[in-house]
Amino acid sequence: MPEARLQKVLADAGVASRRGAEALIVAGRVTVDGAPAHLGERVDPRAARILVDGRPLRAPAGHVYLALNKPFGVTSTVRDRHATRTVVDLVPPAVLARAGRVYPVGRLDRDSEGLLLLTNDGDWSQRVAHPRHELAREYAVQVAVPLDGGRIAALRQGIALDEGVARVDDIRPATAAETAKLAASLAPPPSPEGWYRVTIAQGWRRQLRRMFAAVGVPVHRLVRVRIGSLWLAGLAPGETRELEPGEIRRLGGPSAGGTPGATAPRATARAGLIVSLDGPASSGKSTVGAAAAVRLGYRFCDTGLLYRALTWVALHRRTALDDGDALAALVPEVALAPDDHGGLTRVTADGVDVTDAVHDTGVDRHVSQVAQYPAVRAALQPVQRAIAASGRIIMAGRDIGTAILPDADLKLYLDVSVEERASRRIAQRALDPRGASAVAVLADLRRRDALDSQRAVGPLRVPAGAVIVRSDGRSFDQTVRSVVARVRAAERAGAGRDG
Repeated sequence: MPEARLQKVLADAGVASRRGAEALIVAGRVTVDGAPAHLGERVDPRAARILVDGRPLRAPAGHVYLALNKPFGVTSTVRDRHATRTVVDLVPPAVLARAGRVYPVGRLDRDSEGLLLLTNDGDWSQRVAHPRHELAREYAVQVAVPLDGGRIAALRQGIALDEGVARVDDIRPATAAETAKLAASLAPPPSPEGWYRVTIAQGWRRQLRRMFAAVGVPVHRLVRVRIGSLWLAGLAPGETRELEPGEIRRLGGPSAGGTPGATAPRATARAGLIVSLDGPASSGKSTVGAAAAVRLGYRFCDTGLLYRALTWVALHRRTALDDGDALAALVPEVALAPDDHGGLTRVTADGVDVTDAVHDTGVDRHVSQVAQYPAVRAALQPVQRAIAASGRIIMAGRDIGTAILPDADLKLYLDVSVEERASRRIAQRALDPRGASAVAVLADLRRRDALDSQRAVGPLRVPAGAVIVRSDGRSFDQTVRSVVARVRAAERAGAGRDG
C-alpha cells in the first residue's frame, strides 16, 4: 500500500472526516511510531504504528452510508459528555459493529430535526459536506409570524452574518400536501400553520435561525427535508437506513458503493459545462441530447421523464389531476436512474422501473396538465438543480434554460415544426399516416404546444441568449453533430476566458 497523508488514512479507517482528522492531529491526539504526528505527514498504514488517544488504529472497515431522521434534542456529535443522546446512539448496533465507527456528515443543531447523513468514508463525507460543492439542502421552517414580501425579499437578497452574506437559493410557502406528508416524519406531529420551504447551499452554523432572526421572525421549528437528491420521506423519527448505491453516487461521487475501504478520486465542483437543451414536445430533445452527451463524455438528464413518471403514478393512484398539492406530494416517489452510458434516461416510481410505461398515450394526454401546477414545478425544481450542480451535463426539458438553469453555461433550443414532430411520432408508432390515429397525434401535439406556451409557471420559451438548433430537414446524426459542435465551441471559449 503506498504512503498517504495521515489525515486521509485516519478518515479511511473511519476515525473522523478529513477535517476532523486534521483537528485530532493538531490537538496532539495522534502519534506515529511513538512520536507526535504532524499535519500533512505521509505514512504507510501497513508499516506505521498509528495511535489515536493511545489506541491502535483499526484496519479500514467496509464503508457504510446512512440516512437518519434526527429527532429534536439529539446532539449531532459522536460523543458529548453534556448530551443525553447523540446521533450515533441511534445507529443499530449491528451496523456499528460492521462499520467500526460512524460520524455525522455536517451537523443539525440540537433543536433541529430531520435528515442527517452518517458514514465512515472520509473522502465521501468531504465531498458531501464541503461548501464548494454547493449541495442544496432544503428545510421545512415553521414560524409564528407570517413572512411578508419585505422579509422574503430581504432573505433572498442576503443577510450579513459574521461569515459573510448568507443567502437562500429558494423560499416559498409550503403546500398543504407537503406539510401533511411531513407529519409522518416528526414527533410530535406538526401544527399546520406557518410553514415555509427554504433551500440553501452554504450550510453555515445555525444559518437559517440567524437569518430569520435578523428579519425579526424567530424560527419555531426547523426540519431538514432534503440533501441534494435525497429526501427525508419514509423515515420515522430516530430511524436510520442504509443508502442505495445510486443514492451514494448522486450525493458524493462515484467512489461510494464500490469496493469496501476503497476511495475514489476527489470530485470537483464543476467538471465541465452545464448545458440546457429546451424545445417543444417530441422535438427529439431526449434522443439528440443523450447521443450528444455520449459523444462528449457528458452526463445526460431528461427532466421530462420526471413529469411523465409523476403523471403515471398519479393515474395509477387515482390522484386527482386537478389537485396540484396532491400531485406535488408524490414527487419523492419518483427518481431518475442511470443507463449503461451514465445518462439519466430511466425513471423509477416507488423503486420500480417505469421508463417504458411512462410513454403510453394516457400519460401523453395528461402530462402537460400535471406539469402546469406551481406546486409540482416547485417540488421538482430543486431535484433538477441538484442533478446539474456538479456540471458536465446536458439537461433537457421545456423550461431548463428559462427557469431551472437560467445561468447555464450554454443554452440550446431545438427548433422543430409541429408537422415534422408529428411525422416522426407517427413513424415511431408505425401508424397509418392517413389514419385517424395519425390525425390525433398532430392534434395532440398542437394542444400540448398551446398548453406549454400559455401556462403561468415555466411556460415554453426560447431562453434568453440561447443558440437555436434547427432540426427540420436534417438527419438525426446531423442534429447531434450540431449540438456537439456548439458544446465544444463553448468549452473552447470558456477555456480561453479562464486562461
